[in-house]
Amino acid sequence: LNESWQKEILLELDSDMDVSQETHYEFDSKFERLVCEKLLARGYKVKTQIGESGYRIDLAVIDPRDDNRYILGIECDGATFHSAKSVKERDVMRQKFLESKGWKIARIWSRDWWRDPNHEIDRIEKRIKALIADGLEPK
Repeated sequence: LNESWQKEILLELDSDMDVSQETHYEFDSKFERLVCEKLLARGYKVKTQIGESGYRIDLAVIDPRDDNRYILGIECDGATFHSAKSVKERDVMRQKFLESKGWKIARIWSRDWWRDPNHEIDRIEKRIKALIADGLEPK
């Protein structure tokens, strides 16, 4: 990643690193909405579309230990992801950059979701519980 692109991503996401108390859901797809609903049904608090412009994290799970922080960012592949090689590359690079800045990112693939949504939510919940058990600092 070039340095100016990294700075642009960081600046756009940095303003949303802390969780506001406001609950507003915004989805890019039905798929994201369904994932969010499953997480909410399991008792997790979720914010959507964290960041700005093309650098948004689809879903951010609020840390159960601290309502002012996130524990996990979730990316859902959608139609845009599958539409072009450059979009895929940018998305993968963005994820790597966010992870280098401390975000814990999980991805849910739509093909896996449609096969077994409960398994995918179980996998995400297991990841959240592992992050808590490891005592990792929330983002």
